Amino acid sequence: MANKLSYISVLRVIATIAVIAIHASSGYLNSTDIAGFDWRYANFINSFTRYSVPIFVIISGALLLTKEEDTVEFYKKRLLKICYPFIFWTIIYIFYNTNLFDLGIDELISTIVYRLKNGANAHLWYLYMIIGLYLAIPFLQKIVQHATTKELEIFLILWLISLFIFNKNLPTYLPKLDITFFSSYTGYLILGYYLSIKDFSALKWWFLGIFIITAWGTSYFTYKMSLNAHEFRPLLYGYLSPNTVLIAASLFIFIKSISKDRTLPKWAMWIDQYSFGIYLCHILILNYVHPILPVGTFLKIPLATVVTLLISILLTYSIRKIPLGKYVSG
Repeated sequence: MANKLSYISVLRVIATIAVIAIHASSGYLNSTDIAGFDWRYANFINSFTRYSVPIFVIISGALLLTKEEDTVEFYKKRLLKICYPFIFWTIIYIFYNTNLFDLGIDELISTIVYRLKNGANAHLWYLYMIIGLYLAIPFLQKIVQHATTKELEIFLILWLISLFIFNKNLPTYLPKLDITFFSSYTGYLILGYYLSIKDFSALKWWFLGIFIITAWGTSYFTYKMSLNAHEFRPLLYGYLSPNTVLIAASLFIFIKSISKDRTLPKWAMWIDQYSFGIYLCHILILNYVHPILPVGTFLKIPLATVVTLLISILLTYSIRKIPLGKYVSG
């Protein structure tokens, strides 16, 4: 896998592991013992892995916005790859989270409708978001490929401004302009395209420093705000928070700069190949693995992450070996 896009695979592997680490550590943040080791350790891990979902979206922008495809053909080719796993795993998680056989017909229907509307499990929100982005990508392809670098930079600046305006947790003195076109996860797609065509390799160590400082700042200020409030304050945890954008962009630039023409080890190639399936199934595994590990928190979070990752790879691989399994596994 030594090719000019090897950095994309490295980023995908890192983001996949980060997603599991977030979910392996998030439960500790519900504790009221904010000054305790478990809370501070979980907060540290979360703060240094918030780039996970943003990196996935940035990768989509880097890979898909460089092409110009027929809209209908794009939908047929790309959307179906998401829709089949979406339907399959929605059904799995509906059964996992709900005892359907104990419900009356009216309650059964309302439960299924609710789950379909809001997501059968919390982490499946990603599918709802990515389907919406994929609907927009054929149009974004045409826009970015006819835009100058300066115009892309203007778009990204307006996107960053929108993150402040639409973040209800942040006070803003800006007028409530209707700039929804520049808002939400669309900006990550444009950012991915922009970073894929720009070379910042001369500044890679600066961006590594920005990543570390911003992630550490996220951890420190989340701790301070939560300690003062006597409860968890996830203000800086949002995937659309400006600090998270900076963390994800800095990591992307650094990995891109150091990963050119490198060959992935076999284990990393497996994570890269099965990343979508790992994302979809890992909650099922983690919910069983995490409680039974007979170690303290310091080891439990990374160990639960690794064990869940390995079993998720095996499960995704096994599903793909079943007839038609490759269409629904992710």
